[in-house]
Amino acid sequence: MVMMMFLWDEDERRPKPIHWGRTMIAFAAVLLFAVLVVYLVSTADFGGASKSTVPRTPGPCAPFCINSPAPEPGAP
Repeated sequence: MVMMMFLWDEDERRPKPIHWGRTMIAFAAVLLFAVLVVYLVSTADFGGASKSTVPRTPGPCAPFCINSPAPEPGAP
């Protein structure tokens, strides 16, 4: 109902036709722009790598160590 109110032609007693070609071109342009922005942001280099601010905990890292042998069963 609201759509018909915006599309109503005052000179005639029938609604104006929707130009689907222009609508699809506009939609494709917006979609292409969004994909381009996502691509540029995902491949951006925001400077050199900084030191990690995550504090390191003292002690062994087991069972989360990388490239370390698995602990023996029954070992303390």
